[in-house]
Amino acid sequence: MAFDVNTLLSAELHSIKNQLQALLSAQSDLADALKDHPEFQKQIQNVQSNGQSLSHNVVELLSVLKIQNSAFEPNIDEHWFCDSVALVIQDLGAIGQDVKITLEFDPDLNAFYDEQLISIAIHNCFVNAIKANATEINVDVEELSTGSLNIMVKDNGKGFAVEQLEKGHFNPQGAASGLGLYLMEQALEVHTRNITGQVIKGGVKVGNQPSGGAIITLFLP
Repeated sequence: MAFDVNTLLSAELHSIKNQLQALLSAQSDLADALKDHPEFQKQIQNVQSNGQSLSHNVVELLSVLKIQNSAFEPNIDEHWFCDSVALVIQDLGAIGQDVKITLEFDPDLNAFYDEQLISIAIHNCFVNAIKANATEINVDVEELSTGSLNIMVKDNGKGFAVEQLEKGHFNPQGAASGLGLYLMEQALEVHTRNITGQVIKGGVKVGNQPSGGAIITLFLP
């Protein structure tokens, strides 16, 4: 009997994800039980940080498998963007990342998108900034006349290498080419919308600010 490899991988990853959630819950209970023992706090924080990072990686793998499926359709629904970003910031705090994140858009801004995929894209924007030694990240949103959004994530890190900017595309092979950027691109491109008779899909652009630091623009049609 033939098996679909992606289906098997997805089932195993879902099982791992559920076990990770149970582990993270147990870690949280342990942290509460030992909150009056400062000598254990560093070790607990390291365990929680690694657990959250692993959980996020599993979610990314599940999303990649879904996107690669020819029958995949994004779970498009109405979401408040501020709430979606807040969840990502919460996850960053849980893995011990200390960076100032400023939201410079209307807190009542809402749009239709697959929240899991957009959250992955935003998370990778933040992680990219942190890896570039950024201490501050600004998130702004430009609303276009068509109703599309340009989500701009700016940081004060060292910016992108010239080689990356000259490529104009993202390759998933090799750390130097940016797996995170590739995942962002995949997450945005599955978002499409018919605008004045033309099907427009999402995308990602990267660049450096004149004053220094990177800027990543996520286009959501």
